[in-house]
Amino acid sequence: MWQGGNSGHVSRCISACTTGQAVWNDYSGGWLSDTRSFVLPYEIFKGDPNNPSNDCGPAGANTGCGHLIAGSTRVWETITGAAADVPTGPTWYINSPDLVKGSLGNRSFINQLAFEPADQTTVIVGTNDANVQIGFGMGTGVANSATWVNVTGSNAVLPNRPILDVAFDPTTTTAPKGYAAVGGFNANTPTTPGHVFQVVCTAHCAAFVWTDKTGNLPDIPVDSIIANPKFPQQVFAGTDWGLYFTNDITAASPSWYRFDNGLPHAMIWDMQIDRGSTTLSVWTRSRGAYAWPLPSAPLPTLVSVVSRKLHGSAGNFDVDLTPPASGIECRSGGANSDYTLVFTFSNPITSCGVSSSGMASSGPNPNQCTVQLTGVPNAQYKTVQLTGVIDHNAQAVNASATMGVLLGDVNANRLVNSTDTSIVQSQSGKGVTNSNFRTDVNVNGLINSTDTSIVQSKSGTGLP
Repeated sequence: MWQGGNSGHVSRCISACTTGQAVWNDYSGGWLSDTRSFVLPYEIFKGDPNNPSNDCGPAGANTGCGHLIAGSTRVWETITGAAADVPTGPTWYINSPDLVKGSLGNRSFINQLAFEPADQTTVIVGTNDANVQIGFGMGTGVANSATWVNVTGSNAVLPNRPILDVAFDPTTTTAPKGYAAVGGFNANTPTTPGHVFQVVCTAHCAAFVWTDKTGNLPDIPVDSIIANPKFPQQVFAGTDWGLYFTNDITAASPSWYRFDNGLPHAMIWDMQIDRGSTTLSVWTRSRGAYAWPLPSAPLPTLVSVVSRKLHGSAGNFDVDLTPPASGIECRSGGANSDYTLVFTFSNPITSCGVSSSGMASSGPNPNQCTVQLTGVPNAQYKTVQLTGVIDHNAQAVNASATMGVLLGDVNANRLVNSTDTSIVQSQSGKGVTNSNFRTDVNVNGLINSTDTSIVQSKSGTGLP
């Protein structure tokens, strides 16, 4: 077991490492005299159980996974990380030139680095001064034997902001595909906005292309990034506000979703995947560490939420409540103030979990959950949270929606006044359609003076 400290030192323990009697030996390399990050980045290659030629040796006190890299302004490497303490223990050597621009003085250093999962001889590095470099031919045991390619591309696409993390697509080898997590804010580099970028190389990165994969992510620093080995197009991005994921990084503009399944909205400082690719671990800045089983298929995502009402013979009509919007429900809930919310997910659902309000049930379609609400007060917002929704792949997701209830607010401006009355009057006598169903406020399938009277009776009310 290896551990690092804020001093730049790294230490190793080989027995009873979680007990009070554990013995830790300092095996820091020569980087202590280098410019380096306050938190020294280092990685251990965990092996590839599916490929013996790319795997670690058998587990043991002095065998196992002993290939490590660490970053200062250069990459340091050891292939003897599992060696016995006597006579020498692990030894480190330099295996790169300076990989930074040097434009930030003593703040020009490597922020993070990573092995290529499918080929431990390839390494990617991200620096605080916005460089990304990829090294080939690692792991020989010979100093300065690797070949490095600067794939920064003069920051023409990749923003000239701190690269806080880097990762590889888990399937690529000699023609790697990598990801960069970018810090700062778009205002810092207005001509090159974005926070998640993908680089696709030809063999040994003789040529490469960067693509902005930020999609709908908010303009906040992305601190960590990793791809799912069991479903490589699924990528996780750890931000200052919590964890996001996309089920399809191959899309031109990926759709990102916030991961809310038991994870706080805290800074995601680092992410790791275990040797068997079964579990994602998430390490926050202030709220502890979390583990979650990796899926082999797309995670369920919330597609839409509506408030649905039957307008007599005219049929069902929906008010859109899909986050981040909070739609305004202007129609009557009847004597008991009843409302029906329909949640639609990307995958078929086997259990709708537990609803924070009302009763949740499956349907009407296989990928939907229906929540029946009663006693919903007027002129207030109502938030409904579904916790523990399970899809057909046994993957869990939470979902929520907020509905503003304001009877008579047919133009959805959060205030009932003469404008709403005039709108209803203009539709009086007409059939109920998708364009005017909000004016049928008593949902009887007719638009007439009764609807006008209801709106007039609520004039002056509003949502907070």
